[in-house]
Amino acid sequence: MEQGSGKGAMAKDTVIYMLAKGCEGVVGVLMVSAMSRIYVPEQMGIYSTVNIAVTTIAMFACQWLVQSVMRYINKYEMGGRLREFYSTAFFSWVRVNLAIIFLAAVFLIFINGSGSGFLDAYSMPVLISACFMFITYSSAQLVIAMLAAVRWAKTNLFLSVVNICGKLVLLVLFNKLWGSRIEFIFISYCLLDLFSTVFGVYKLDMFKYIDHKGFDRKVFGDLFAYGFPLMGNLITTQILNKSDVYIITFFQGKGAAGIYSTNYSLVSSAFTMLSAAVMRGSYPTILRTWSEGKKEQAGKLVNEAVRMYLVLGVPAVCGVFALQDVISGVLFDPEYYSGNIIMGPVALGMMFLAVTEYSIKGWELNAMTKQIFYRSLIGGAVNVIINLIFVPLFGIITAAVSTFIGFFAYFLLARYGTRKLLRFKLPIKTYVRIIGSSLLMWLVLMLLKNILPQNILSLGGMVVFGIIIYFGTLIVSGELKGELAVVIKKKGRSV
Repeated sequence: MEQGSGKGAMAKDTVIYMLAKGCEGVVGVLMVSAMSRIYVPEQMGIYSTVNIAVTTIAMFACQWLVQSVMRYINKYEMGGRLREFYSTAFFSWVRVNLAIIFLAAVFLIFINGSGSGFLDAYSMPVLISACFMFITYSSAQLVIAMLAAVRWAKTNLFLSVVNICGKLVLLVLFNKLWGSRIEFIFISYCLLDLFSTVFGVYKLDMFKYIDHKGFDRKVFGDLFAYGFPLMGNLITTQILNKSDVYIITFFQGKGAAGIYSTNYSLVSSAFTMLSAAVMRGSYPTILRTWSEGKKEQAGKLVNEAVRMYLVLGVPAVCGVFALQDVISGVLFDPEYYSGNIIMGPVALGMMFLAVTEYSIKGWELNAMTKQIFYRSLIGGAVNVIINLIFVPLFGIITAAVSTFIGFFAYFLLARYGTRKLLRFKLPIKTYVRIIGSSLLMWLVLMLLKNILPQNILSLGGMVVFGIIIYFGTLIVSGELKGELAVVIKKKGRSV
C-alpha cells in the first residue's frame, strides 16, 4: 500500500465514519435531552450507576476480545485462517457470557433473598434488564469491531444510524405507553444492540466459518496475550471516565449524580463519537500498513490521523466552553442546568484522552500492551484521589476538573513513554493555525450568545456560524490546502 493510497483510504473511511458518528451524535444529544425530561435526577442517578456497572463489567470480561479481534482479523484473513479465527473468537465470547450470566444469577438470587434495602432503589426489573443488556452490548461491540477492522465502513454507518435512532424511538414509545420506568432504557438498548449483532454476523458471513472443532488454542493465546493487558487500560480509562459518579453518589446523593452524569454524558458521548470516527477511519489502514512491514509509512499515517482529530477536536472543546450554559439550558430540563459548569473541563479531558489513543499506538502495534496498563493505572489513581479529597468540599465541579487532570496525566505518561517507538510530530504552524482559528471562533460565540435569545434555533445557528468562522479561518491560514487541492482535483475529473 503506497502512502498516498493509504492516506486516501484513511480519509475516505474517516469521512464515512464522521457521517455515521455525526448522525449518532445528533440523535445522542436528542436522547440525553429526552431522558432529562422523562426522568428526574434521582432516576438518572440510578440509571447511571447501573449502566456504568454493566459497561465496566463488559470491559473487564469482553473488551480484551474486542481489541484483539480488531488487531488480528487482517492477519488471519491474509493467512487464510478465518475458520480458526472466527471459531476461537465466537466460542471465547460464549464462555465469557455464560460465566457472567451464572455470576449475575447468583447475585440476583442473593439480593432477592437478603432482605436488604438495595432493591428499594435498584428494582429487580432494572437489574434483570441490565443483565440482558450486558449480553447484547458485548456482542454488538465485538461484531462492530470486526466490521471496522475489515473496513466495512458503510455497514458500520448503517448500523450506527439505525442503532441510535431506534433506541431513541423505543425509549420514547415505551415511556409514552407505560410510564417513566428506568428499565425501558436498558430494554431499548438490548433490542437495538441485538439487531446490530445479528445484522453484522450476517454481513460477515461468520457462521460459514464457525465450527466447534475450529477453536484453536494458539489463536486464543495470541488474542489473550494481546488483549488481556489492555483490559487494565480499559478499566482504568473507565475509572477515569465514570468513578466520579459513584463518588458523587456517596458524598452528594443520587440527585447530584444524576445532574452530573446527564451533563457529563452529553459531552462525553459527543467526544467519544468524534474520536471513534477518526480512529475507526484511520486505525485499520494504519494496522494493515504496519502488518505489511511499512513501519515508517505507518508512522506518517498516525501523524495524519492526529492532525485530523485535532482539526475537529480543538474547536469542539472551545465551542463547549463558549456555549455550555446555553447547551444545558436549551436541551435539558431546568433541574439539570446547574451541572453545565462541568462541560468545559470534561471536553478538554476527553480531547486529551483521544490524543492519548494515538500516543499509545507505538505500544499497541508492538504488542507492548502492559506499558499502556501501567500508565493508565496512574492516571486513574490521580483521578480517584482528587475526587475522594475534594468532591465532599467543592461538589461536582471537582469531578470534572479531576477528569481533565487524570486524562492529561495519562497523556503525558504515554507521550513520554512512546517517544522512541512511534511518536507523532506535527509542525508548530499546524498547532498555531488550529488553536488560533478555534480561539477566534470561541470569541465570536461568546459575543453571539450575549446578543441572541437562548433557544434551540439560536443554539443551532451559533453552532453553524461557529463552524463557518473556524473552517473559513483555517482555509485562509493554509492549513487545509492539501484537502482543498484533493477536492478541486476530483471536481476537475468529474467535469
